[in-house]
Amino acid sequence: MPLASSPLWEREELRAVAGETLRPGGFELTDRAAEHIGLVPGQRVLDVGAGLGATVSRLRSRYGVRAWGVEQSAAQLARADGQPGLVQGRGDRLPFRDGTFDALFCECVFSLFDDRSGGLSEFHRVIRPGGFLVLSDLCASGSPTSGGESCADRAVPLDDTVRLVRDNDFAIDLLEDHTAHLRDLAARLAWTGEGASCGCGRGLGYFLMIAQKQGAD
Repeated sequence: MPLASSPLWEREELRAVAGETLRPGGFELTDRAAEHIGLVPGQRVLDVGAGLGATVSRLRSRYGVRAWGVEQSAAQLARADGQPGLVQGRGDRLPFRDGTFDALFCECVFSLFDDRSGGLSEFHRVIRPGGFLVLSDLCASGSPTSGGESCADRAVPLDDTVRLVRDNDFAIDLLEDHTAHLRDLAARLAWTGEGASCGCGRGLGYFLMIAQKQGAD
């Protein structure tokens, strides 16, 4: 059982209310993105911040793609219990060759990156020309809370993420507001006593962004 001092995404309380995806909206936004970009069987897809491997399993079973996941936390990988396709690694140091993937998903994880521009540069490297980046995450109305370690503490304004994505040679194809999913998760977490640690009631939003890699390698 994870300790109370563990990050929220490693706690059973979040898993109990959010399911295996551990994020607002569950598979609804994953499927929305997969269908928008037209995933077809045989394509290669990477999930960065794969957690328990829920997205990897979903993409394989529902869309027939060849999916892999990168997860930094050894504790999360242990709880994934042998889920195929998961490897331990950092999102800003991906253990894959240039242009390997047709699409890369990063769901409710990007806000935790210490170097977001460096992470996007690495995403760009492993996506093939014309391939897609899928980001879903929290966004803030102001600067991140100093010293915070949670997604809520480290969320940045959506305009900042838009700028970074474009600066790293991606063209934004879709940008949607899904804050209702965040509010729903916050309300359910409040019943477990984890509402305060979630920090989701601080005027935060939640977005889905789909962008396409520009240029050639």
